Amino acid sequence: MISPHLRFEGFDARSWTNLLSLFAPGVRDRVEGDAADTDVPELDLREARSEVVEGTLIIVRADDGRVLRAFHTTRGRVRDLAYDGPQDLERVARAYAARRAVELREGVLDELTETLAQRLERSDDYATQTLVLARIVRELTNAGKIHAWPRPVEDVPIPTAGMVRRALDIVLPDEHALVVALWEHGEPWTAVALRRRDGVLDLAAGPDLLFRWAGPLGGDWRRDHRVLADAVARSVAPVHLGIFAEASQVRALLRDPDPGAWARAVAVRDIIVHPTPPYVAVALGADAARAVARTTSRWLGGFDALKPLAPLASYVRGRVGEVGSITALLGFDPLRALARSLAERPVREPAAPPK
Repeated sequence: MISPHLRFEGFDARSWTNLLSLFAPGVRDRVEGDAADTDVPELDLREARSEVVEGTLIIVRADDGRVLRAFHTTRGRVRDLAYDGPQDLERVARAYAARRAVELREGVLDELTETLAQRLERSDDYATQTLVLARIVRELTNAGKIHAWPRPVEDVPIPTAGMVRRALDIVLPDEHALVVALWEHGEPWTAVALRRRDGVLDLAAGPDLLFRWAGPLGGDWRRDHRVLADAVARSVAPVHLGIFAEASQVRALLRDPDPGAWARAVAVRDIIVHPTPPYVAVALGADAARAVARTTSRWLGGFDALKPLAPLASYVRGRVGEVGSITALLGFDPLRALARSLAERPVREPAAPPK
């Protein structure tokens, strides 16, 4: 699914950090923040109370209950931790201003690496290796050797590599490209074009390349998106799916589990999907249908989106039998799972540029 020779081209530090920050909102603050005063920082309870909430508190615990080691992933070793077991994870996470807390039983990392080595095949690509690792972590968690707080996606099944590959066939067929371009306050913020060739992702092209291929733009992303999509089609591969929007809108939607949110954004052109492959049309139609089922007195948040969505609904009814369901393939809704995972991670919005 992912080529061992995957090429990353056309990113600078800012555009790459911006792209990562959609899914790891604290990364931009860490990159832009001041460096630590020491390579071996320590944290006590008094200092933690004045810190912003970020990072993970890791606790290594012996079988007899003793805390062998505790450290905060962004602030260093924790001194004199008072901890009473897995039921205490939420309290210590809040006390030490950590976004999450994890308890590892002594020796569990050795067990994890040994099990991983036994299950991996030399031919497994990066995506398959990640799925195998996730499955082992889930098994160790169920066995009580790893505990975590919170666990927003604990009920999400881990798909097999074959399931993910079949879903990828729908999302991005072979010899096609997927494009995402985002703006902030009207200025280009980040962009990426992914190409799939011979069954694997072999190219991730960043904004430096995309905007060079496109040439001069008009300054309005709602018109410029077609120029970008055409440029990628000429330079990389035919575009199967393109997503264009303001970054703030995408950040909000990625954290919004409510039905109708994505359909509403597309209906009012807060997000432009171009081209719109059949599976996206089906997903948007299902999203709108869930919103209607949830409230009969209002349509998608109180405005009349019925008219712009009517052709979409008609299209969905005609094609729904022909389009496979990604949710059905994976056994869960990936956007909803992502929203639940990101919901508790607030984002610092960048300030608007001076006029």
